[in-house]
Amino acid sequence: MFKKRLTVKAAGSVLLLSTLISACSNSGGTSASGNNGNNAKSETPTKISIMLGQQTADALPTDNVVLKEIEKRTNTILELNWVPINNYDEKANVTLASGNMPDLMLINDIFQPLVRTMAAQGAFWDLTPFFKDYKNISSLPKETLENSKINGKNYGIPRVRPLEGGGWMPLVRKDWLDKLGMKPPETMDDMYNVMKAFTEKDPEGNNKNDTYGVSSYVTSDSMGNLQWVEEVFNGTTGGTVGAPLWKLKDGKLTPTALEPGTRDALIWLNKAYTEKLISPDFAIMKPSQAADEVKGGKAGIVGATMQPQWLYTEPNLKTNPKADFYPLPYLTGPFGKWAPKDTGFYGMFVIPKTVPEAKVRKILAFMDYGFTDEGSDLANYGFKDVHYTENNGFKVATEQAKKDMVAQNVLGQLYGKYDKYSRAFLTGIPKEMYDRNSQVLDERAKVSIPDPTTGVLSDTYQKVGKDFDKKIQDIKTKVIMGKANIAEWDAFVNTLKSDPNYQKIIAEMNDSYQKKLSGK
Repeated sequence: MFKKRLTVKAAGSVLLLSTLISACSNSGGTSASGNNGNNAKSETPTKISIMLGQQTADALPTDNVVLKEIEKRTNTILELNWVPINNYDEKANVTLASGNMPDLMLINDIFQPLVRTMAAQGAFWDLTPFFKDYKNISSLPKETLENSKINGKNYGIPRVRPLEGGGWMPLVRKDWLDKLGMKPPETMDDMYNVMKAFTEKDPEGNNKNDTYGVSSYVTSDSMGNLQWVEEVFNGTTGGTVGAPLWKLKDGKLTPTALEPGTRDALIWLNKAYTEKLISPDFAIMKPSQAADEVKGGKAGIVGATMQPQWLYTEPNLKTNPKADFYPLPYLTGPFGKWAPKDTGFYGMFVIPKTVPEAKVRKILAFMDYGFTDEGSDLANYGFKDVHYTENNGFKVATEQAKKDMVAQNVLGQLYGKYDKYSRAFLTGIPKEMYDRNSQVLDERAKVSIPDPTTGVLSDTYQKVGKDFDKKIQDIKTKVIMGKANIAEWDAFVNTLKSDPNYQKIIAEMNDSYQKKLSGK
């Protein structure tokens, strides 16, 4: 049997809030019981075991007021297994390999070989023919449903994410720009000039030479939060930081390591490093250390998704009430305006084939409710006037929300409607900043570029690809720091062009890409 791992707390909050919540729950919401969300309160509740990532210090208590209300509205009994997020992928792989899966299981990396193999072997339900019967699932963006397919089929319910705001691009201190009389950068030349001014012209106004342009780090096998530089110069978008970058060129995939744009990006970064415009210790810094630089007011630019913007702005308000990190709408490089487009999902919930079809439909009805305004808002924000107040449609969390663990990173991991502006919001953000972020997302949508390799796989890369990534990043870092010259980079690229395994990766990626296009 699938066992729960939950931290049980006192039920005091249930008792204290019962009167208010009773009133809230009688607001005319729909039930997700039965097939396709039909109300069937007389039916026996459906027990559903679910595996989720735990992003909080403690697991959600079984008597949590919002959890109990979701069970009530969906006629379910939920057995939630919260696995600490740092160990989630490892635990998920062990669970998959064991064959003893819960009824509903979140998989973050749906294209890894184990998941692909199990899908091909029939370990999961092919939900493609079911989706049409569920209004909210079938109404998800086309990109979300298409990008989350494996071999042309939907083997899970995508954990939906907006298409804009998830890629990594610069957040820039607008208050520093204002103080220096500068406009937000639009080109890479503009960006360089801003970085230089942030380093040399005392944007903090404290008469100290203690700031620089970009807070940065790289990893052993990736460009880290400097990846945006390579993407702009190549006119392409990568997936997660740490994955190799590819460019669609004349209908074929080519790794950006072989492209002139990467060479230009390294020259640009070497100049910036030489002039001390980026973190001097970028080669050995951890992501958390780079973030601390930004929170501490040492750097005015950081590569990030849009959502952490408030996490960087809020700490700086303590020393500068005008502090403001502005997410750029786009940057212009050699291939025109660039902004990253996301895949529209992050992971998916699979249902093992051991679950009977009748229960599959119950689970789909349960998940379909999570894509409604009512279900999504309940999971992410809780009860109005208890867990949040509302001003002109803008939700502001209360202290009770913290006490009851009502947040996007708790039950919001299970339920979340498609909201094109969700990455414009983070708990605590001022409404005027949210409104501006929403406008930026609209601007990005006009020019954003998707990752061409979503759902594309190379078996050879799975075996030896990381060795190549580490070698590539090693020489990139050396070129940026001046420990290797650009001629040495050119010579290294030539070795990649003649390496049989590297060429095999390229061939397999293109074969997989063509199969994806044909829906196979």
